Amino acid sequence: MFPKYKEKYPLLFEPLTVGKSKKENERLHLKHRILVSPLFSWNDVDPNGHINQEGIDFYGRLAEGGFASICIPVEIPRNGGHSRTLVIDDEENIAFADMHKLQRYVHAFDTRTMCEIYHAGICMHHDGHIGESYSCSETYWNGNHVREMNEDDMEKVAEEYGRMAKFAKRAGFDAINLHFAHGWLVSNFLSPITNHRKDKYGPQSIENMCRFPLMILDRVRAYIGDMPIELRMNWNDGFYNPEGITLDMCVEQCRILSEKVDMIHITCGQRVDALGRLFQHPTHFVEPGHNLVGSEAVKKAVKIPIGVVGSMHNAELCERALEEGKADYVLMGRQAVADHEFVNKIKEGREEDIRPCIRCDKCLDGGRRGRLTDKLTIDTGNFTYNIPCSVNPFFVQGLEKLKLPAPKSLKKVAVVGGGPGGMMAAVTAAEKGHDVTLFEKTDKLGGQLGTFMDHMWFKNDIKRYVDYMRTQIKKRNVKVIYNTVATPEMVSDGNFDAVIVAVGAEPVIPPIPGVDSKNVVQNLDVFGNEDKLGDKIVLVGGGLIACETAIHLYSKGFRDITILEMGEYLASTGELTERLHTIKMMEDEKIKTYTFTTVNKIDDKGVYATNTDGQDLFFEADSVIISTGMKPLAKERDSFKDTANNVRYIGDCRWVADICDAVDSGFDAAATL
Repeated sequence: MFPKYKEKYPLLFEPLTVGKSKKENERLHLKHRILVSPLFSWNDVDPNGHINQEGIDFYGRLAEGGFASICIPVEIPRNGGHSRTLVIDDEENIAFADMHKLQRYVHAFDTRTMCEIYHAGICMHHDGHIGESYSCSETYWNGNHVREMNEDDMEKVAEEYGRMAKFAKRAGFDAINLHFAHGWLVSNFLSPITNHRKDKYGPQSIENMCRFPLMILDRVRAYIGDMPIELRMNWNDGFYNPEGITLDMCVEQCRILSEKVDMIHITCGQRVDALGRLFQHPTHFVEPGHNLVGSEAVKKAVKIPIGVVGSMHNAELCERALEEGKADYVLMGRQAVADHEFVNKIKEGREEDIRPCIRCDKCLDGGRRGRLTDKLTIDTGNFTYNIPCSVNPFFVQGLEKLKLPAPKSLKKVAVVGGGPGGMMAAVTAAEKGHDVTLFEKTDKLGGQLGTFMDHMWFKNDIKRYVDYMRTQIKKRNVKVIYNTVATPEMVSDGNFDAVIVAVGAEPVIPPIPGVDSKNVVQNLDVFGNEDKLGDKIVLVGGGLIACETAIHLYSKGFRDITILEMGEYLASTGELTERLHTIKMMEDEKIKTYTFTTVNKIDDKGVYATNTDGQDLFFEADSVIISTGMKPLAKERDSFKDTANNVRYIGDCRWVADICDAVDSGFDAAATL
């Protein structure tokens, strides 16, 4: 008799043993087929690069959550492209005490550990840190000269890989992951985008391109013997890079390299040019499982286990990939960040309780204060080391919130507003044991997110999250009063001990003559009323919501869409990768955009504007959509200030921000009652 989860997902929960050693303790024993892809949080090591308690807690929670393995990145040379990465190349063994502490903790849950070793190559000055920039071919990247490697350089790097693998084995890791993808050094040799050499390492043949990777593999094997090795390989450099690696090329590369390794996981995208990021860290515009076409082809060509990564964020998709012969195991990163108990909840039959990743890339881009220097070029900026998750308040620095004291007494709590912040506050307060009443002015929870997910084709991840939160509200017996605009009098009469105000925001109405014309509509009023707009659309304001609205309208058949933005950048409130993909989508759909353009007047004919050259412009429009941002509902918010002894403001009614801020502030307000 099988447990129910094995009946539902028989292949996903089948153990996997990998490795060539005849000694069982030197092989990689995976308890099932769900692995965590290489992850680091920028806060998991101290200034010397040694794993700290936050790192132990971060990786330890993934083991607690039931994953078969975790993978921790290590860079060569030290601080070559990223700062604050793990350091284990320590002849004096100072770094190993805490590493073995982590290993013992993770292994207690029968979770294995891998060490990913990578060299930044072209990106060695990624954060402006030390290290000479060299790569496969001479080029310039991010303003830095990158020289072409010679054979002495290759020999040196191969030795560095070997030594680092030796230290990883000494540090207690169960397997080595060699990162040969994503635009890092080795993938520069494997891709025609970056390999322009004329010698025996050039792109004239697959064998040539694999010569340096094979040199590294031989050196690593010399240091670690039969210790299991996993490769990370690109099947595509990003779907906007037709001159990059092809699927056939990847298959042949994997066929050659597979003789030296024990498993390969397939990925795509790269960071040498900005567009490669869009599929390395797929946004909500990318279909889940977009790398399965690559893993399927490689699996047919080699004899070792093949894994796949890339928005493999639900168990049905993962099981289907194995059932259809497209992979032998699956990996996930952002979904593991969103809910470290992903595996445990599947085994417990609680899939509806899995907190879904919304693919906003806050965890990847949120700490970087970079910008788009022009439409499709990234100035990577500097990290702030404040890396949040939009849906998980416990990620990284949020782990401290696990130490918040339990409430001294149970309280009667009112939450006013059922957007993301209000829902989080209600769920958290109920989890703490409080008696919670949630007032919602409409007939459903979700706030603005509900509007977007009901209409925009690319908001499926948001829908999954809102549905999850609605389920949590029901399961915690929160009393929800729908279709009710809560008033201060109503709340005061309820004798609540605490009131959490989450009334949200309202549109900013710019002081433009004609803004009240009959052909003018507010952004949020567009959805569901598209048939009333006419053919020619002009959006005033070029923030993220305006850009997403334009993409939505294009999907509805509109072909004459113009965005007017008075500032320098479009979609400026989005995360770096999200913004980049949004702008690329608009370019592909021929949506016209104008920056540094000030709107002077609107009438029934259209929009009158001026650019920075002082040129007067006219844009004919059947409908003018005002999308100039939101402002807190301050008057409504402040009306609740005396409705209880403890009143907290959260989300957009406090200040307008994003989902992450709403969720975080909702959790904080409820968890500290």
